Amino acid sequence: MKKIFKIIIFCSLFFTINNAAYSKSELKIGAILPLSGDHELLGNNIYQSILITIFELKNLNIKIIPLDTQSSKAGAINAFRQGMNKKVDLFVGPIFYDTLNEIKNIEGFKEKLFISYSNREENIFPNVINFGVNLSSQINSLVKLFQNNEQFIFFGDNSSFTKKVLEKSKKFKSKTSDVVFYKNFKDIGNQTKKVTNYEERNKKHLEEIKKLEQIEDSLDEKLIESMKKHDTKEKVNFKKVFVSSFDDELISSISYFDFYDANYKDVQFVTLNLWFDNKYLKEPSLENLIFPSINLNGYQELNQKYKKNFGRNIYNLEALSFDIIPLASAIWFSTKEQQLKASMFNGTYKGKTGGFTIKENKTDRDLILYKIENKKFKKI
Repeated sequence: MKKIFKIIIFCSLFFTINNAAYSKSELKIGAILPLSGDHELLGNNIYQSILITIFELKNLNIKIIPLDTQSSKAGAINAFRQGMNKKVDLFVGPIFYDTLNEIKNIEGFKEKLFISYSNREENIFPNVINFGVNLSSQINSLVKLFQNNEQFIFFGDNSSFTKKVLEKSKKFKSKTSDVVFYKNFKDIGNQTKKVTNYEERNKKHLEEIKKLEQIEDSLDEKLIESMKKHDTKEKVNFKKVFVSSFDDELISSISYFDFYDANYKDVQFVTLNLWFDNKYLKEPSLENLIFPSINLNGYQELNQKYKKNFGRNIYNLEALSFDIIPLASAIWFSTKEQQLKASMFNGTYKGKTGGFTIKENKTDRDLILYKIENKKFKKI
């Protein structure tokens, strides 16, 4: 059983399962998601991804049952109980760990399997498989960039997650020369100014211009005019920066490094948790930025599908549905067991979003390194 599933390859969302398996009863999937309330946009987006995945698996007897957590504790409890009453075989979701905490003591919880979009790696329930792109997978893929003992600067916010990133970065052979935490969005500029030693470099630069201007007869006017166009001449004393910031804070962080004359021409910036959002391609400061991610070709294929069906780009978590649903279906229709268990999913697979291994209830991914180059995402 386990050996069979280790070689399952999802080269596309259409795959064939032994015809004898079709006689098995339908697979009831409870989509336990925040379909209303504060997080309804996220929940409905993921629900759409599940529906379109099921549509492409139309030869299989699968039923999706929406279970609305209403973005609340009471709603999560009610949604789970509805799923139990409807005798679902598998719960897909919930997105948030707190939701599981609300329903963990309800009768029937331990007997049901959950596949969550969460990337959580600790305190995982034995009947929950966390399918998100976790931090360990990202750090493991970055190890190859930090092999030569070249010191680097670690830069990020003062959150518990960033401190966890710092702890896991100890796997790198390279060591941090500086660890810089900024307090808030406004503090990013202050911290980049300090770590780049901008004031001292600027002071030396201005003093050199002044000395050149004081030299009689041998003035090099073109050199002086050229120097005045810049704030510094001396380069920063580091070659690499690992930025543990996301979204607008990531853009702001690297833009400030650029502003203080530490840009991609002299410094290699590395980050994580960056999906293929085109807004990152519009910021010149992010040129040459390296990050780990799922397979770009698979992601683009899914994105085109979304533009055609929904007139919008795919959301990062939605892409996971195109591996979750086919995998769960393959295992369900290929076993005589009437109850899914987490251990059935142990194995190594190749999916739409890339290769991954499920072990001990979490998903470790073979992520690919990409860089931003000439306003495109390029595989390294």
